[in-house]
Amino acid sequence: TMDCLFWLMCFGLCSSFWSESQGQLIRIPMQFQASFMASRRQQIAGRSSLLAKYNVIGGPDVALRSSGATETLDNRLNLEYAGPVSIGTPGQPFNMLFDTGSANLWVPSAECSAKNLACQRHRRYNSSASASFVPDGRRFAIAYGTGSLSGRLAQDTVTIGQLVVRNQTFGMAMHEPGDTFIDTNFAGIVGLGFRSIAEEKIVPLFENMCEQQLVDQCLFSFYLKRNGSQKKGGELLFGGVDATKFTGSLTYVPLTHVGYWQFEMDGVEIGGTMISHHRRAIADTGTSLLAAPPREYLIINSLLGGLPTSNNEYLLNCSGIDKLPEIVFIIGGQRFRLQPGDYVVHASDDDGTALCLSAFTLMDAEFWILGDVFIGRYYTAFDVGGRRIGFAPSA
Repeated sequence: TMDCLFWLMCFGLCSSFWSESQGQLIRIPMQFQASFMASRRQQIAGRSSLLAKYNVIGGPDVALRSSGATETLDNRLNLEYAGPVSIGTPGQPFNMLFDTGSANLWVPSAECSAKNLACQRHRRYNSSASASFVPDGRRFAIAYGTGSLSGRLAQDTVTIGQLVVRNQTFGMAMHEPGDTFIDTNFAGIVGLGFRSIAEEKIVPLFENMCEQQLVDQCLFSFYLKRNGSQKKGGELLFGGVDATKFTGSLTYVPLTHVGYWQFEMDGVEIGGTMISHHRRAIADTGTSLLAAPPREYLIINSLLGGLPTSNNEYLLNCSGIDKLPEIVFIIGGQRFRLQPGDYVVHASDDDGTALCLSAFTLMDAEFWILGDVFIGRYYTAFDVGGRRIGFAPSA
């Protein structure tokens, strides 16, 4: 049964589980599923969800949208990184996506419909089994590319590693849209953006960690492996940075808007030619893609020799990848380079045909989204207290 499989997986994880306390830093390795080729359909669905998340279907400005533990990350298709969280007393375990592009925490509810396949295929939160559950009563809804995820809010204890966050408000999802979450390796999402973009202005999990003084620094950092194994997808460190996971020093830049992790990028070069100047950018661990404004999207994919399709994607010649140019993002005066192996996505079509796709997708707005294609190459520190973000080459 699914339950038996889940507990067998948990046993395997626990056998490889390690923790190391450094003051208020607690390290927990993140899970990883075996790499396999992404499907074209998943790439298209990912882009649709990305656009819905940033509310740019019609192109509004993102800045106007109102609306110490280490987690080991699970990498599936290099598209999503997830790690373990437990909710309730006693704790109910979930594998969760850690998403800096949103700010709400939600998990499937045990009260969801039997027709809700995404809910039925994942662990479900049972409020009646938790001694620390407190009902909230409010409804919530979050837009995704294929519809809205909705349910009711609740309050309970959330545990990550040895960090115990009390009285955390979260969503119990009763309806999950379309097939968006059916085959994901995560049950729900932990939003790591700021409260100003949270539905119902709920205090996000990490802000509660800071307020409850559970971490030494009000800062978390991501180390993502783009080609990891089932057990080694990277690391999410709550409460500080791990200098062994990057080389040199972190380049910090201030946030230009506190909501998403938004900052100003000096420019973008391709093959030595500057194609973009002083653009806003957002670091988002919840997407695998690099989303570019219309002009830059067209220029980059044209210079890569891409063949446009009706799905706003570009097909690349798989036999010519080694000849593609280096692409450089200039941030805080420093040059952050991506090689073809970083920005080419190997995928399969519905008939099994192998494809090479550009990771640069279209954002119908005048800002960039730097997803896991970039963060997988560069260690990223999200300094909540300092209202800044830092990057350094991953070790």
